[in-house]
This record gives sequence, C-alpha cells and structure tokens, in this order.
Amino acid sequence: MNEERLMIFIDGSNLFHGIRYLNIKIDYGKLIDFLKENRRLVRTYFYTAVPQDRDVKRGTPEWESLVRQKRFLEELSMNGIKVKVAKLRKLPSGEFVEKEVDIMLATDMLSLAYQDAYDTAILVSGDSDFIYTVEEVQRIGKRVENAAFKKTSSHQLRKVCDRFILLDDFIDRFVYDEKPALMEEVGFWAKIKSLWKR
Repeated sequence: MNEERLMIFIDGSNLFHGIRYLNIKIDYGKLIDFLKENRRLVRTYFYTAVPQDRDVKRGTPEWESLVRQKRFLEELSMNGIKVKVAKLRKLPSGEFVEKEVDIMLATDMLSLAYQDAYDTAILVSGDSDFIYTVEEVQRIGKRVENAAFKKTSSHQLRKVCDRFILLDDFIDRFVYDEKPALMEEVGFWAKIKSLWKR
C-alpha cells in the first residue's frame, strides 16, 4: 500500500445538490474506496447541517424526513465516517440560516494540515469559498485534490487544486446498483435549502 496519508473532507450540502440533479444515490463506502485508490486513508469527515427538532413539526412528512436524515448520518458514523453536524437556525420569517458548515470543514482541514495528520486532502465540494483554505493547506506543504459533480463544481476551485476528479465520469463506481425514484430526503431537504440564507 502507498504510504501517502489521505484524509477526505465531504461537503454534504454541495454533494447533495449534485446527487439530486443526477437523481442518484451514493454508496459512500464505494465513493471513499474510489477516491482513496491505493493510499492509506486516515479518516473521512462528512459535514452537514440539520434543523433542530423544535423547528420541525412532529408527525409531518418533514419530521419523518428529518428522522430518516438522522438515521442516515448515524449509519455514516457506524461505518467509520466522522460526521460533523451544524444546526440550522430558524428565523422568525421561517427561513433557515446555515453558516457553520463551511467554517467547520475549513478549520478541520487547516488544523489537521498544521498537525501533519495527512499528506493529501481530498475536498469533495465545488464551493469556491474553499479556495483560500486550499491555498493555505498547500502553503503548509500538503496536496489538495478536488472531487465534485459538474453541476456544483467551481472552475476557480478546480484550478487551485493539485488534481481534479469529475465525479460524473465515474458514477458507476460508487452508486447503488438499484437506482431510486429519488432520494428519500430530497423533498424535505430541497424545501429546507430553498429557505436557507448563507
């Protein structure tokens, strides 16, 4: 096995939008194996935000979707993925505010680089907000690869990374064999995300 130490940082929200657009369901174990190649995986992190229980009415389809989302995150945790969850804050207007996820991911990526915990980071996101983080990690002497779906990919982010992987070209490597009608969570999360202020 290659002794290159690898960490994977997954921006759940950004990945969600690519998945939703393509109407696919990802097998995260397969995705990690695909990205890892023959390198030594130290850890995979998954970042997302969910509403607080009090902000979703019990007994509604939205509540059931929230329960399923929590179950999904628990399954990721049980499969060795470190899940980092921020809380969506509900404003009096009914809008949800999410500002912590990008900061959580950027902080971990930088902190772990400074601690020399990895040689290469794979950033699974197309969000151009991470450009400065990537450049700082590279300045420390680490490599950063970027993996994203075309729909959610930033050209500027691709340019600053050491390598870019267009996930659209390798879908058969990490999707479930059975194609779902649509992800169960899509209805709820599409509604929630349409109310987000970033």
